[in-house]
Amino acid sequence: MLTLNALRRNWKPILLLMLVSPLLAEVFSGSMPASDYFQPGIFLPFTIFVYGLPILVLRELAAHRRVGLLGLWGLGIIYGLFNEGLISETLYHPLDPANPAYDSYGLVAGLRIPWTLFILPWHGVFSLVTPVVLIDFLFPGQAGRPWLPKKATWVLAIVTGGLAVARFVFWGENRTVQESGVFALQAAIVLGIGVLAYLLADRLPRPLYIASDRRPVLWKPFAAGAALYAAWFVGTELLVSIVRPPWPITALYTVAAVTVGLWLISRRREIRPTTAAAFVLGIGTAQAAVTVLLNGLLVADTFRAASGAVFITIYLITLSKVGAQRRTADYPE
Repeated sequence: MLTLNALRRNWKPILLLMLVSPLLAEVFSGSMPASDYFQPGIFLPFTIFVYGLPILVLRELAAHRRVGLLGLWGLGIIYGLFNEGLISETLYHPLDPANPAYDSYGLVAGLRIPWTLFILPWHGVFSLVTPVVLIDFLFPGQAGRPWLPKKATWVLAIVTGGLAVARFVFWGENRTVQESGVFALQAAIVLGIGVLAYLLADRLPRPLYIASDRRPVLWKPFAAGAALYAAWFVGTELLVSIVRPPWPITALYTVAAVTVGLWLISRRREIRPTTAAAFVLGIGTAQAAVTVLLNGLLVADTFRAASGAVFITIYLITLSKVGAQRRTADYPE
């Protein structure tokens, strides 16, 4: 009964989160054309199982545990393991990588270390933090509060995670190409990273969400988000694709960039919802400009370049809406 009541109260943000997360992570990143994504055979599994339910579970864990935005990002690393480790299996060599530049670069026990260090923080930002921040902004009365009872959250977590683990262990492609010992070691490493991410989420600083009735200045958090994307993700991509240094150098760069980014964000004792929204919109706009638009122009892919221009426009329109809306409701800690 409690679960049904919670669904009646919160079905709109729940549904929107399940729809927006895969759209931002797959389509707006240029990973998948919209024409492919909206086919029923892709749209429904991605919306429900690959993104929807696990993203909802992690959002609920963050709300129940009050871990804040940085803790939410830490839980997003767990989602990266779910997606790239258990479902698409891009972390493991010799399976097909999402980016060919990472194929055999930096292998340890068959794990692509530079790719792992790149894609897990990426999922934390784009698959979890960005959609949660934007939907919290749209639904301020439900922002930061649990949408489901704790028991329902854990049931969903066990079912979703159990199905993913079963798929990986019994029907996954990686199990067919690895020796049993290597496969077990890889599974143990992925599990260990997940446990560390869960513990990290509880220990990261928790800036206070506050409301403001004055018109916010958004260009600074927007520019900071764009700069963070350039340092974290474009910098790593350039090292891997062009410079190709020994892989520990790339790994150290990525870890240092992530650490500095987290430190700069953690210095803020208070964060306004408008500031958080502008920040993630800056990150998304930078990705659309570089990964989608610029790459499309460089490889003479007109559709990709046009898609990048469309995504940038959508992000900027959303930013203008954020700037025009004044916040009056308090957000919980």
